[in-house]
Amino acid sequence: MTASTKQGTTPQSFAEAALRLSGKTEDEARRTRGFILFSTAINVGAVAGPLLCGLLAQVYGWHYGFGVAAILMLVGLATYLHGYRYLPAKVQRRSYESSRLSGAERRIVGALIAVMIITVFQSIAYFQIFNVMPVWIQQHVALNVGSFRIPIPWYQSVSSFASIVGVPLLFWIWGRQALRRREPDDIAKIGIGAWMAAASNLILVAVIVVCGDTPIEPLWPLLSCVGLGIAFLYYWPTLLALVSRAAPAKANATLMGIAYMSLFVSNTLIGWLGGFYEQLRPAAFWAVHAAIAAGGGVLIVVFGRRLSRALQAG
Repeated sequence: MTASTKQGTTPQSFAEAALRLSGKTEDEARRTRGFILFSTAINVGAVAGPLLCGLLAQVYGWHYGFGVAAILMLVGLATYLHGYRYLPAKVQRRSYESSRLSGAERRIVGALIAVMIITVFQSIAYFQIFNVMPVWIQQHVALNVGSFRIPIPWYQSVSSFASIVGVPLLFWIWGRQALRRREPDDIAKIGIGAWMAAASNLILVAVIVVCGDTPIEPLWPLLSCVGLGIAFLYYWPTLLALVSRAAPAKANATLMGIAYMSLFVSNTLIGWLGGFYEQLRPAAFWAVHAAIAAGGGVLIVVFGRRLSRALQAG
């Protein structure tokens, strides 16, 4: 009799454990892909809005841009009210024997909150494209292409567009990695998003240093926005999938709400950081944001395995 048999471990139990692990890994991958598709649907409006309203504002004035935006929001409200009748009248709330979390569940909650805090770093680097970047583009980018002037809001559409067209590419990459059992887990994907956000901001730093006081070609901020859009795909839908999968059932909805609260924190901080734009030179300003995003990547490198173990324990 072997030592493993004495301890009650059999080849069958090994096979069962392998099947459970395989199923858990597959569920993690499918859930992440599902939230990416969810984010893609949201980004359709994020692409169309700045494209249409930005063009109308440039050609006819901002009152037309805001007017069309208001009309489309009313259309959205009417669509919701029309479909409201199809919603269930009442949803039964699940009851639990105890509302208190166990020690293991509290550790999972702590790990998830730690991951949310880390994603704030890359969110700061990403969402600055909706705050200071339009000002920087207006001041330093040569927007005229022949007789046409590129509307500044179009750059905001570029990042959302990249988050849409990048989905098939990411699914293909992750599928190839999964075949070789090398697809990154959710924590690693969030870390990759951080490094991509840092690199996208470094594109701006490099082109500013190279061009000096010369107006910058519109291609470079476009590439930066594309990189940020792909970085967003790596970390934000992945965070939502991770929380929905790993959070204890008793706290799942609350933690999903806290995940969205991290965006509130991020946008509050980018507003505060934007106040330093005039004090810093543009290269230093974007370098700070690259360093912030890289900080999120470093935290994943340092604590990623520990966080993954804490979450897998659930």
